[in-house]
Amino acid sequence: MRLPTKQLINKIEHLSKDLSPAQLGRFLDIIDAMTALVEDAATVDLSHEKNAKSSEQSTSSVIH
Repeated sequence: MRLPTKQLINKIEHLSKDLSPAQLGRFLDIIDAMTALVEDAATVDLSHEKNAKSSEQSTSSVIH
């Protein structure tokens, strides 16, 4: 599910209101980690993996 930025911020603010300082810190750590994962995923070149999988499939079909 993808939310508009404004709606996402509102949901995060609503969720964080009831958290203790320690819980809020852990919550923000999770958000930071997820942001880093998204940034890393954006830089992954998937074209190489698709080519590797298609050649593996053609090789395995010849063997079997």
